[in-house]
Amino acid sequence: MIIAALVFALGAASARFAASDLNILVLVFWSNAWMFILVCGWISFYRPVGGIGTKRLYPHLLRSVFTYGALATYFYALARIPFANAVILQSMGPLFVPILALIVFRRLSDRYVWMGVLISFVGVVMIVQPGRVGMSIGDASAVLAALGGAAAALVIWSLSTTEPPDRQMFYFSLFALLLSAIPLPWTWQWPSMTQLMQIMFVATFTIVGQFFYAKAFSTAPADKVNTWSYMAIVFAAIIGFVAWDEPILAATAGGAAMVVGGAHLATRKRKVAGPTEHPIE
Repeated sequence: MIIAALVFALGAASARFAASDLNILVLVFWSNAWMFILVCGWISFYRPVGGIGTKRLYPHLLRSVFTYGALATYFYALARIPFANAVILQSMGPLFVPILALIVFRRLSDRYVWMGVLISFVGVVMIVQPGRVGMSIGDASAVLAALGGAAAALVIWSLSTTEPPDRQMFYFSLFALLLSAIPLPWTWQWPSMTQLMQIMFVATFTIVGQFFYAKAFSTAPADKVNTWSYMAIVFAAIIGFVAWDEPILAATAGGAAMVVGGAHLATRKRKVAGPTEHPIE
């Protein structure tokens, strides 16, 4: 999940450049097209265990719908509101995961998850230091992106019980490409060479991040491991310092420590004494 967070931070920086001059829906389409090419190339050399055949087509489609919506609304937010506000609102995703897990799976997360998520979120606020959190269309889009990402996380969590990450990537990129092609008759736009390069970076970072995202959910419950996705904000602060000379303040360093500490707390294992007095994790 930490690797996924790093790659997603790089993807967000690339998307911010591309979204400034390109229609959002066109950006999503070209990104998905490049993702599909990359995945097909990968699978042709490294076929997933059991091939790409699946009996869970509907969950794959549902995951793509949620992720496509999250990408479209996040790219829109990056282009319309201050970067800090877009990032912090989109980063609310881990807060939604335990809530949705309770509603959908009837799974009540333990206290470590709730405490860790809240501590990490406070750390995120310290890092980005948003001057205003209103509810413009751009702000609402970022919140929708967070909600869509959380919903997709639950589907990935479910899929990871039977579907290897490679197979998940194939169906995600296929359905996402088909979905993003629907609005093209009304939004078509040829990207410039510079924009095309930016799109290639966005797509590459997105698909690699999604791979490690699915890999993380195959090893641990989503409500616990997803808290580590807050590390994307830490990496974004570092990227801003290196690429744009944005200063790293004491509040940034303190927020980064809270992010890591909260994520570590959320992934603690709860031990419950059973009838035979043996601890059960």
